[in-house]
Amino acid sequence: MDVHGTAKNVNLRIDYISRTMLGNVPDLLIDLLEVAAYVYCADQRIVRGSDKLTNFGENWRRSLRFSIPVRQLELWQHPDLHEGLARTLGFLSDDSYEFHFRKAEKPVQPKEVYFPNLIEASAEHDDVALFSGGIDSFAGAVNDIVTLGKSVTLVGHYSSTKVRAVQENLIEGLKQRGFDRRLAYIPVWVSNENVRAREFTQRTRSFLFACLGLVVARMSGKDHFSFYENGVVSINPPVAGDVVGGRATRTTHPKVLRGLETLFSVLLDRQIEIQTPLQWLTKTEVIQKIKAAGVADMLDQTVSCTRPRKWTENQKHCGVCSQCIDRRFAVLAAGMEDHEPSANYMRDLLLGDRSADDDLRMALSYVSLFQRVAVTPKERFLVEFPEVISALDCFRNSQAPQPSPHFFSRDYNVVGLGAKSSCHRQGEAGPADRVTPRVT
Repeated sequence: MDVHGTAKNVNLRIDYISRTMLGNVPDLLIDLLEVAAYVYCADQRIVRGSDKLTNFGENWRRSLRFSIPVRQLELWQHPDLHEGLARTLGFLSDDSYEFHFRKAEKPVQPKEVYFPNLIEASAEHDDVALFSGGIDSFAGAVNDIVTLGKSVTLVGHYSSTKVRAVQENLIEGLKQRGFDRRLAYIPVWVSNENVRAREFTQRTRSFLFACLGLVVARMSGKDHFSFYENGVVSINPPVAGDVVGGRATRTTHPKVLRGLETLFSVLLDRQIEIQTPLQWLTKTEVIQKIKAAGVADMLDQTVSCTRPRKWTENQKHCGVCSQCIDRRFAVLAAGMEDHEPSANYMRDLLLGDRSADDDLRMALSYVSLFQRVAVTPKERFLVEFPEVISALDCFRNSQAPQPSPHFFSRDYNVVGLGAKSSCHRQGEAGPADRVTPRVT
């Protein structure tokens, strides 16, 4: 794999910079971008095997070894960094990682290639946040920009022009409403080049996304950035018995975020914080923030579906993947169906034909999960959903207000975990579609 030269097969490029000072990007952060690009692109090149879990899923967990040239070799050889990188990525994607770093030889990729059309910042924004174009990221952005009156630099990652178009349309819509001075948008293109992807779960995408957020934050003089994700998806209780471990996405799992904070802090020798302002909200409550901000008419411009290859001009939601089902339940629960017609979905949640095996399994698994949650007493929640335990010691005190009484109860929710589950070991290291569950 290579990001430059005649053998280039990994594309890493920031298209343009607006309002954010990125003129003197340290070599260390360029190294981090390249490491993240290699991990993300390798994740898509090596297949995990079929969803049928042949031989008890022996091919799901892969062993990955990277040998990467870096500019700041002495920093990358720090033993805590090696351990934290392998451990955090291992929990994130359920793979085994090993890293070897070596000194980059000349000619090395010049940083100017990554930052064409550089524009120096004329104003410093309050925050930096990651922006995917889905409901959560849009709700977080409008809550900060419209409701709270903050100015925010939004960093978007895309590997296809369809995804970038969704992000740009939402940004343009906010600018037309008069918020152009409160936001800047930085689209980042990272993808395999001239190589066909074989694996589409993209479990390591959040590592790449977080690295991009860190680079923009540091170049803006900040030691923090935000992930907009609701708490139910972050903790992600499995929708079926075989959706365990990395088969249930851990994109913004608290253990992953604490691990990334530790990794970034060791690398930069300063305390880095990843903020999650939607941590204690359900997806229904997240959607209600869009309504409260007065931009409910933009709801149907957001896209949550993880299958862009199937998108059409008028239908960008397949209606059968876990993200589409999550989204539609939440939209209906929030009473926002007038702002998103069912025709936007290729398969209607309630009335669509789900006779195909995989489509039926996912829908049945959601119904089964809801039924389990509905009859589970609060005191038995951790017994019934032990996967939640790995998150309990990874919340900060400042992040754990008393949750809504309906947290984890309606629209895919259960009784609140409570403020006492806050993390006292902040430094401890620990949306892609869920794998279709198997129902017997």
